Amino acid sequence: MALRMPARKTILLTLAGLVVSYLLFAWLALPRILQSQTEKFIAEKTGHHLSMDRPEFNPFALRLHLSGLRLTQPDDEPLLAFRELVVDMSSASIFRHAFIFDDIRLDGVEASVALSPKGQLNWSALLDSLKSKEPVPDSALPRLDIQHFILTNSKLDFADKRSASAFVTHIDPMNLELTDISTLPDDKGRYKVSAHTAFGAHIDWHGELSLEPLAMTGSISVEQVDIAKLMGYFKNQLPIAPPAGIAAVSADYRLGFAAGQMELSLERMAAKITDLRLHGKQSPNPVVSIAAIEAKEGRFDLAKNILVLGVLSANGGSLDLHSKEGEPKALELGSFSVEDVRVNLAAHQAMVARIALKDGRIRAGRDAQGRIDLIEALPSISPPAKAQQGGKEKTTNTLTAAPWHYRAEKLELSGFGITVRDAAITPAAELSLDDITLNMEGISDDMKAALPLRASFNVRSGGSFAAEGNIIPAGPSVDVQLKLADLSLTPAQPYLSSFAMLTLAGGRLSSEGQASYNAKGGGYQGKFSLRDLRLNESESGNLFFALKSLSSRKFDVSPAKLDIGELVADGLDTKLIISKDKTVSLTRVLRKPKIDAAKPAGLPAATATTTSAQPFMFDIDSLRFSHGKLDFADYSLALPFGTQIHDLHGIVAGLSSRPGAPGQLELDGQVDDYGLARAIGQVDLFNPTNFMDLKVVFRNIEMTRLTPYSATFAGRKIASGKLSLDLEYQIKQRQLQGENQIIMDQLTLGEKVDSPDAMDLPLDFALAILQDSDGRIDLGLPMSGNLDDPKFSYGSIVMKAIVNVLTNIVTAPFRALGALFSSGDKFEDIAFEAGDVSLTPPEREKLVKIADALNKRPRLSLSVHGVYAEADRAALQDRQTRRSVAEKIGQKTEEDGDPGPISLHQPKVQSTLESLFSDRFGSGELAAMKEGFRKANPGQMEESA
Repeated sequence: MALRMPARKTILLTLAGLVVSYLLFAWLALPRILQSQTEKFIAEKTGHHLSMDRPEFNPFALRLHLSGLRLTQPDDEPLLAFRELVVDMSSASIFRHAFIFDDIRLDGVEASVALSPKGQLNWSALLDSLKSKEPVPDSALPRLDIQHFILTNSKLDFADKRSASAFVTHIDPMNLELTDISTLPDDKGRYKVSAHTAFGAHIDWHGELSLEPLAMTGSISVEQVDIAKLMGYFKNQLPIAPPAGIAAVSADYRLGFAAGQMELSLERMAAKITDLRLHGKQSPNPVVSIAAIEAKEGRFDLAKNILVLGVLSANGGSLDLHSKEGEPKALELGSFSVEDVRVNLAAHQAMVARIALKDGRIRAGRDAQGRIDLIEALPSISPPAKAQQGGKEKTTNTLTAAPWHYRAEKLELSGFGITVRDAAITPAAELSLDDITLNMEGISDDMKAALPLRASFNVRSGGSFAAEGNIIPAGPSVDVQLKLADLSLTPAQPYLSSFAMLTLAGGRLSSEGQASYNAKGGGYQGKFSLRDLRLNESESGNLFFALKSLSSRKFDVSPAKLDIGELVADGLDTKLIISKDKTVSLTRVLRKPKIDAAKPAGLPAATATTTSAQPFMFDIDSLRFSHGKLDFADYSLALPFGTQIHDLHGIVAGLSSRPGAPGQLELDGQVDDYGLARAIGQVDLFNPTNFMDLKVVFRNIEMTRLTPYSATFAGRKIASGKLSLDLEYQIKQRQLQGENQIIMDQLTLGEKVDSPDAMDLPLDFALAILQDSDGRIDLGLPMSGNLDDPKFSYGSIVMKAIVNVLTNIVTAPFRALGALFSSGDKFEDIAFEAGDVSLTPPEREKLVKIADALNKRPRLSLSVHGVYAEADRAALQDRQTRRSVAEKIGQKTEEDGDPGPISLHQPKVQSTLESLFSDRFGSGELAAMKEGFRKANPGQMEESA
């Protein structure tokens, strides 16, 4: 039986029925099914709630329209919602065996992403519920081609609730546009993303995308990022408070996959931060401010792990330690740049062509407690807390990272300044350095490599400094040529004022030489000069000490010694003033050390250690003086005294701190108009009160200058006269001994002066004895004194020695004459024999010499008068008794002559004496004397008879 084909009408009716059924299903049934089944599936599968408006589907245009979708968690917390979704599917999908969409438009999306306090993502439960429990085999991407996709007016909310102060932000509005996105082989599409975030950022992302194989090229830029809002997310993890500023980043990129490996390269990388501000957590100060930080011309290759950066720069930086407006910044930076940076992440290598800092200033200060503000501003770094487990420290073993190698070809610093203020002393000291430059080359991790160094700066108060040489960090080793020119010393005034009442009115220091340091130690060799030094007394403003120049062409100093060749001092101008209270000018300007009231009296300033430091040694080949001047004044006298030694010149050779090495001294100077002063000998100039063997000569000194001393100690002025001195000083253990020769020529005393210290002496008589026929007085004066005596004064010692001589002359004039004109003869008396009027030859010689001395002293006259002594009475009585006995026994004697001796053992002499006694005192006294003799000397009277 042959088959019969359906009639055409039947076929058409059938097709029409199918179409109508499809349309009715697509229009009426399908939207209801999609809505109900989707809401049911989500509810049953995840427990979440999904609601939407009834979908609309146009079967002719293959367009699906969804609106009012809302997805919430079981507790009704929102997850996702959108206002409208329109999907236009292309009929070409049937012929190309792919899902082809002409257009997909999604509008008004509101998504919520949140981390709970336990760190769980709010989407985790939904995603875990939708996961298939069966393993899903790897498969190729579905064939997909989206001609146009657009996301508009969308919003993303993000919240991190893991800390007490939750971080919340949102991206709004967010727009996304994709064109020709395809998983078909070698198809490329374009995409464009534009969005604004809650922290002010504008995101612009566009380029080309290939899904098969996966590859992306394009550009991305993020601008106007408010760092303060963005960093709020990390505020509990940062060591400082969240910074403030506006940031922007951009880059061109290429992303792809080959052989399972990701390939990423970035070009034209750039980043910029403006108005950056950083401050501590506890206080708004200190504050770091940077006007702009910018990085540009960057490149990165992930495959090679190489990062290249053309320039990294910063401008307008500052560090502010003060809260008061207008206070100077602790640090100011004009500009900072790092050029041609190349970092090999795989090899741990970093190379920089140039680092440059320009136009900056650092201000540091020390307060009264000795704290330095810049150091105090640095954040304290605490060691990381050690994890403990079961009461024991838990140690984690980590692999040691490979060391990094780095090199900076050039480091350049220019236009910098430093101001240092020291308020630990009163008044505060301040030093400012300007125009600081520093250049170094070849800075690297090779600590053994030499680093060439050049540096210089100017001192605002006057002076400049330059250095050039090499530094080896590994040594460490330093070898640098230094040059210091005309450094003003006036900034040191506060330190001088702390121990002396002096004003540093001038002074410039210059030096040039080689500074070195190595394992054996350090030192400096060169030359130096100190010029125009001037110290004035703070109260009066009068000159205290001045020096035109002090210089040496050989200056070698190290921590252990100082070695100077010839030290030349030119134009010394100083003074030694004794005040009314007998204090010396040097001690008067020195401040008394402050005593710490908190420290009990008698306690040492520091505890002594068992080891002593190696003493510092110094040697000076010679010290040469020229054009010097010394003013001397003594206001402690009845009449003020002053004189001047000028044109002081000479040399002191062999100065050393080595024990037993005094310097050899030869100095000459002019006293007043026509006087001469000269000093020759040995002296320990660094401890002169311990040892001195010095001869000082003064010639032709005008004695009227000494009137204050004569007035004070002798009560007379000096009208005229010249003085010459030959003084020999020996000081041992602070005891002065001097053997001095004084010559006074034509000394004439003037009127009397009232002085409480003057002695009442007949000075005219003493001078008449001392002066010879030419009007000269030549004296030897020994002097001694204790240098620790606060009343010690050289002038006082001289005049007291003179007064002692005058006193001795007045009290013993003949002794004085003997001392002046004989060889030790004592002229204080002329000795006669007892009871005799004639002199022995030695005594007559004394009279001859006295006569000769008187002939040479026309101002001196001698008066002689008789004197009586007990010895003369006894001698005259003895002579008269012997004369009477001689006459009684019949001996002849010369008139007024000496009868000679008598023998008491002769009987006639004894009887004559008894007779003379009886005539004088009576016979009874004679008998009594005899009876007494017999009793005292039994038998002697009879034997003698």
